[in-house]
Amino acid sequence: MQGYNNGRFELRTICPHFGQTVVGIYETIEQALEGRDLKMRSQDLPLVIYDSINDKPVLGGK
Repeated sequence: MQGYNNGRFELRTICPHFGQTVVGIYETIEQALEGRDLKMRSQDLPLVIYDSINDKPVLGGK
């Protein structure tokens, strides 16, 4: 993804009862995408990748 090559990315689950929980921290967007795909195999909660520097979502879950 252009513009998101460096920085720190957080993988967060979204739960209606408990809010957001950080379940992974990654240096690159590619690592965050790989982590998201792996996490999707083990749980059903929505996942969002956040740019922790700008505190904004980069990608929603599948």
